[in-house]
Amino acid sequence: MSRFVLAAVLALGLSACSDDPDEVIPDSGTNPTADAGTDAGTNTDAGTDAGTDVDAGTDAGTDVDAGTGSSHGSGKLACSKTGTVSTDAGTLTYCVAQVGATEVKYIEPKQGIAPAPMRLAIYLHGDGAATYTGTNGGSPRSLFTHGGWTYGHNTLYVTALAPNKCAWWVKPEYTTCSPDGAPLTERDLEGKNAAELVSLIEALRKGWDIQDGPILFGGSSGGSIQLTASFLPRYGDRYPGIYALSCGGEKPWSGSMNWDASNAALRGGTKFWFTYGDQDYLLQDIQAAEAYLGGLGFPVNDKVIAGAAHCAQPFDQVGRVTEVWNEATAQ
Repeated sequence: MSRFVLAAVLALGLSACSDDPDEVIPDSGTNPTADAGTDAGTNTDAGTDAGTDVDAGTDAGTDVDAGTGSSHGSGKLACSKTGTVSTDAGTLTYCVAQVGATEVKYIEPKQGIAPAPMRLAIYLHGDGAATYTGTNGGSPRSLFTHGGWTYGHNTLYVTALAPNKCAWWVKPEYTTCSPDGAPLTERDLEGKNAAELVSLIEALRKGWDIQDGPILFGGSSGGSIQLTASFLPRYGDRYPGIYALSCGGEKPWSGSMNWDASNAALRGGTKFWFTYGDQDYLLQDIQAAEAYLGGLGFPVNDKVIAGAAHCAQPFDQVGRVTEVWNEATAQ
């Protein structure tokens, strides 16, 4: 994509960029830097073959099991391989699995600390997927940042790779992943990625005994945009959630919700936490999303970091997700 087209895209403030916490603002004419968040405590993937991937995806139209309190699932998701990651809860094992078009890495919670059912936490990376894949042979930053907390809080942790292996807000057919991002014409306006996320949630609910809600959602940059602009408008009534959104968020791409969000019963306890810098080039989009959701009656919290650019220091956009989940569940 030419610099002229890139500048036009960024001016609209709708595209998302790398999930690197120290990235350079793309409209400065410099490509984002590589992910620098895999410094301490990053064990390499042990790569143990654990069998063949199983597509556990289910029909995206399946409703959440209502009235029972949990999914009563069992059997888990089959691993294609396993690895280990160093966390603040010690060295933990993670599993790599496939659900439809979505690859995931998951860490199960510590056994015996709480009775079933367990919570579910799902994190969607920013563009480039560095927090999912890891860099320079290191473990994925999402795993070692979030996994220790979920392990000790009766929560199944899942970090999910976008179907196009790069960006959650982009249609799955667009696989030209580059540091310059994708043009706005490649937005997933049909909601294919949102449907994939539903299939993932249902597969997890069939594999474990998962609480009916709320789901702990986390996102960075493009992951946050997917959650607010596409998934929530389509499926938010079926999947109440705690949304920890770093450096991203937009109003529904369709212009409205597909369900009556003014109905408190349908909102189901869904709450939003936005964290972003006051120098983020997505600032207007994020604040418009906050105003829109607040206007519908959702509780909206925000934390604005003075002097911070997009997904950049002085705040840790991945660590902030854990902070929000901890705050929201400390009842």
